[in-house]
Order: sequence, then C-alpha cells, then structure tokens
Amino acid sequence: MPDLWRFIVFILAAFLLFATVVQWVIRGRIGKPEWWSMLTLATIVVPAGMIFARYSHIFFHDLSWIIYYGVPAGITFCLPPLWLRMSRREIARYIPLAILMAPAIHIVFSLLIGWHDYMPFPFYIPSLAEMVRGTVR
Repeated sequence: MPDLWRFIVFILAAFLLFATVVQWVIRGRIGKPEWWSMLTLATIVVPAGMIFARYSHIFFHDLSWIIYYGVPAGITFCLPPLWLRMSRREIARYIPLAILMAPAIHIVFSLLIGWHDYMPFPFYIPSLAEMVRGTVR
C-alpha cells in the first residue's frame, strides 16, 4: 500500500480511537457536547496533529523531535480538557488513555498488519504473520 494511503489509514484509526476515548471519558455527563464540536475537536487533535508531526519532520530536518512530537502530544493532552471543560475526574481518566492511544495503535498495526512505521519504539514489534512464519528479526 502506498505510504500516503497507509498514513490516511493511521489517521482514520487514530481519529476513531480518540473519539471513542473522549466519548467514554465524558459518558457520565448529562449535557453532552454537540456532534460538530466533537468533530472539530477530533479533527484538530488527530489529523492536524499527525500531519504536523509527519510533515514538520520531513520538511524541517533541523527541528527537534521534541517539537514535531511534542506539539501534537501537547495538543492531545491539553486541548480536549480545555475544549470540553473536563472535570478533574474526567481529566484523571483522559490523560492516561491519551498517553496510551498512540502506542496502542502502533502495537495493533504492527501485530495485525505488519506496519511498523506509526511511531518509533526502541524495540521491534513483529507481526503475527512473522511470528507464525518464524521470520522475526
């Protein structure tokens, strides 16, 4: 699959996961946010954040990884609690899940499809197909 299409698939998966996590975190609210508000928030956090990380890394080689990973991470951690005016209890649920979202997507795509390029890990995660064939590097 061409790299751009894989990137789009990663964005869609991250978008769905983010939306699911946020909906789960605010599930106890009586007044839920409007659908357009949630869609706008998810669009800013996920596609905009991922596009920033990818293309700032590609086009601005002198930028530190702290910037091209840090800005999207900062937006992921800070914007939803502010945008949705989360309570302390909601923030306490959201932050750990926000930390786990990107690694979870990487692990799932690595194991099930063999795509290892979502985010860097200091270790290799073989796909299930590699494990079955015994071709784990």
